Amino acid sequence: MNVEGKSSALALLAAQARRITLDELPADVRRQGALCILDTIGCMIAGTATPEARMLYGCESEHQGGPAAVVPGTDWSLGLYAALRANGYLGDILELNDLIGGHASIGNVTAALALAEVQGASGAALLEAAIRGVEITTRVYAAVYPSLKRFTEVGMVPVGIPSSVGAAAAAARLLDLDEGQTRHAMAIAGAMAGWCPAEVIFGDGGTMKPLLFGAQPAAVAVKAAFDARNGMTGPQHLLDSKLGYFNTVSVGGSLDDAPARAWALAAPRRKLHACCGYIHAPVDAVAQLRPQLARGFAGGTLQVHVAPYVADVVSKAAPPNSPNDARFHLQYCLAIVMQGGDTIRPEHSIRMGEHLADPAIVQAMGRVTVVADPTLNHYHQCKAVFTAADGRQYIQAPAGPRGSAQCPLSDDEVVAKFVSLAEPVLGRARAEQVVQVLTRLEDLANVRELARLLVPSA
Repeated sequence: MNVEGKSSALALLAAQARRITLDELPADVRRQGALCILDTIGCMIAGTATPEARMLYGCESEHQGGPAAVVPGTDWSLGLYAALRANGYLGDILELNDLIGGHASIGNVTAALALAEVQGASGAALLEAAIRGVEITTRVYAAVYPSLKRFTEVGMVPVGIPSSVGAAAAAARLLDLDEGQTRHAMAIAGAMAGWCPAEVIFGDGGTMKPLLFGAQPAAVAVKAAFDARNGMTGPQHLLDSKLGYFNTVSVGGSLDDAPARAWALAAPRRKLHACCGYIHAPVDAVAQLRPQLARGFAGGTLQVHVAPYVADVVSKAAPPNSPNDARFHLQYCLAIVMQGGDTIRPEHSIRMGEHLADPAIVQAMGRVTVVADPTLNHYHQCKAVFTAADGRQYIQAPAGPRGSAQCPLSDDEVVAKFVSLAEPVLGRARAEQVVQVLTRLEDLANVRELARLLVPSA
C-alpha cells in the first residue's frame, strides 16, 4: 500500500479509530468492551498471587514520578509509566488474558485504564478508548496472521507492534488528539514497540515474557500519544512499506482499504485455561476423550496433531524449567489433563514443582507425541488420538476450544471467571461491586471511583 497517491495503512487506521464512538457502536460491542476491561482487570488481580509480583514492585518503584495510578489487587500506587508496566505484566503473567486480535485487551485496557485514572476521565471515555484500541489492534494483527511466517524463520511474535499501534489509538482518544496527531501517535508507538522475540515467549524467557504483550505496548503507546500531542512525528509507512511490519512477519500481509464491516468484539476469543492459547485446543480435545475411556489414559499413548507453527514453539523436549515455561509446555499441560484435570489453572504453573514431583505426571508427559500436521493452519485446530493398551483408538477433533469464537464463553462465564480471580484478593462483596460498576461503565463519572474499588485495603 506504500504507493504514491494512496493513503498509508496508518492513515486509514487513524481515520477509522476516530470514527469509533460509543454512539455509533452496536450494544453488543459496547457490552463486550466492558467485559474485556473486567476480564483484564481480573487477570491483573490474579497476577498479584505470583512470586514475581513483589519482584516487579521492586523494579518499578525505581521509576516513580508524575501522577500515580493504582495497581489493581494491591495497595501500590505507582507513577503512570511504572503502573502501565506493572499492570500489563501482572495481567499477562498467568496467560489468562484474552486472545482477541492476538491478546489485544492486555495492552489496550492497561493503557486506557491507567491513563483514564490519571486524567480523571469518565467511564464512557475509558470504554470508548479501550474499544478503539482493541479494534485497531485487531485490524493490524488480522492483516498479517493469515499469511504469517513461521517463528523459526522470523523469530518474532506478531503481537507487540499491533498492540502498541492500537493502544496508541486508545491513548489518543483519552488525550483528545486530532486525526493527524492520532496517526503520528500510532506511528511513534509502532516505531518504539518491542519486537516480541519468540525465544523469550516460547523458549527460555526468564521472568521477562509478561512485559512483552501488555506492559511494553501500553507504556510506549501512552508516551507516543503524549509525544504526538507535543509535535513529534512518526514513520507513516511503518506498516506497509517494503521494509515494514507486514512484509517482515508475513508473506502476504496487507490492510484492506475498505472500512471494517465486522467488529472483533462481536466474536471475542477469551481464555478459560491459564496457559498459552496454542495449547487450549489440545487440552480440550484430550479432556473430551476421557469419558470414552474405561481406564482413563492409563497404559496407552497419546498423539496430538497441531499446526506446524504451533508445534514449533509449544512442543518441548524436556520438562518445564520455570512457571513461565510450564504455561507454554504442551506435553506438561496435557499430562495435567491426562491425570484428571479439566482446565489448566494458575496453580498448575505457580506450583509447577509439586506437579513435576508426581511420577504420574512425568510418566504421562512421556506418553505424549506431538505431530506437526500441515493440514492444520490455525491454533484452534487439533486432533487428539489415544491408542489404548489393547490397540483400540479414540479420536477427538473439536471445532475450537472453550472460549474461542467457535465455542465462546457466555457473559455469565466471563463474570464468573472475574469473580473467581478477584475474590481471593478483594473479597466476594468487593469483587461483585466491581462487576456492577463495569456493567454500568458508561454511567461512571470518574474512573478514579473504579480504581478505588480495586485496592484491597481501601
